[in-house]
Amino acid sequence: MTNNARDVKRILANTFWMLFDRVFLLVLNLVVTVRVANHFGAAGYGSYEYAVSIVAILELLVTFVDGRVVKKRYLKYDASTLVYNATVCRVIFSTVSAVIGVIYVLAAGRGSDFSLMFSILLVNSILTNLRFGMANRFEYQLKAKKIVLAADISAFLGGLLQLAAVAMDRPIIAIAVIASITSTLNLLIVFIQYRVEFGRVRKGKLDKALVTDMIKESLPLALAASCATIYSRCDSIMLGNMLTDAEVGIYAISLKLIAVVQIAIVAIRESVYPNLISLYATDKEKYARQYVRITSCMTWLCIVGVSASFLILPYIFRFLSKDYMDAFPVYKILVIETLFMYNATLRAGHYALSGRGDILLRVQLPCVVLNVILNWFGIKAWGMYGAAAATVFTQGVSLFFSNLFVGPDGREVFMWQLRALNPVNIFR
Repeated sequence: MTNNARDVKRILANTFWMLFDRVFLLVLNLVVTVRVANHFGAAGYGSYEYAVSIVAILELLVTFVDGRVVKKRYLKYDASTLVYNATVCRVIFSTVSAVIGVIYVLAAGRGSDFSLMFSILLVNSILTNLRFGMANRFEYQLKAKKIVLAADISAFLGGLLQLAAVAMDRPIIAIAVIASITSTLNLLIVFIQYRVEFGRVRKGKLDKALVTDMIKESLPLALAASCATIYSRCDSIMLGNMLTDAEVGIYAISLKLIAVVQIAIVAIRESVYPNLISLYATDKEKYARQYVRITSCMTWLCIVGVSASFLILPYIFRFLSKDYMDAFPVYKILVIETLFMYNATLRAGHYALSGRGDILLRVQLPCVVLNVILNWFGIKAWGMYGAAAATVFTQGVSLFFSNLFVGPDGREVFMWQLRALNPVNIFR
């Protein structure tokens, strides 16, 4: 078997396991979410999702150590040193975000129950980041199976606990506690598998030069990624502030449904990235062809997935209470952003490889301001539908059209993404 064939086999196997993980978690989340959302109602479930959205915004600090930037350094650094430094940095940033969260919740004045639930979710974020370095090494070596097993076992048990909490009529705070239990179990399983695969986890020394280098290169990527998270979360937060928690709950269901057609993005992106790193360093022309081919596959996979979702989702809505019926029309608007996301799957990774992460930053920062402004006016005029339309418009600008205005590198990426709209490029 040639090296190329072996690489393709490893990529496909890794993609399968990551995609299996996404599908499994998607089905599990849909089943559990339907039960939890129906039990607590739009207002109660919306309160939980409001807290989750704020924690997600605060967690943007951890992206100052980007996973793709870490993977690039496996070619230069000892793996154990890299795992230790990347994990320590992530946990430090996560702890800082938790402190900011505590300050927020003390000032927010939303009641003791919300404050406790919010604090538990902050702890959950720190637990999640403790596994970052180990998981990143598995991803780099295309051993997603190890991560998938940990995620799916812990998620399955977490889902059972959530269903038990609903059956026992526990308060919504129990869902936050279960999330932390799930993250702890996930961490333990990854830790055990890491020891089996690589030996004991060695405590190293903080390498200031390495840390500074990673943060410096991650910063523009992190700020750009933060903007994308703000697109997906600030609408929920603004809905909670401008309307009620009920609208947040309904909107959250539509976001859960969006996951139906977004399951392949991370799986394929993370699986092909190590190969793209090698191609970029050795054969730029082949790299460009591969970029267009993969992007075209992703784009048309999205088109097929969206089409199928309109046939499948009406059946899912039969299991939801009438409180959430408005979520499907919101979904029909939001799903348009998925096309832009699939088409731009490789863009951030490409700019990371070319050392042009600043392009993402120059594009995304103005788009965040645009998104907030459009949300403000959109929510005032059309409520949830205005929030969804604002997100779609901003994503279209930031992920596709903005490439035209950031110099030759951006125009090159624009042409690659434009060519990917032609399905013929899948076979070239």
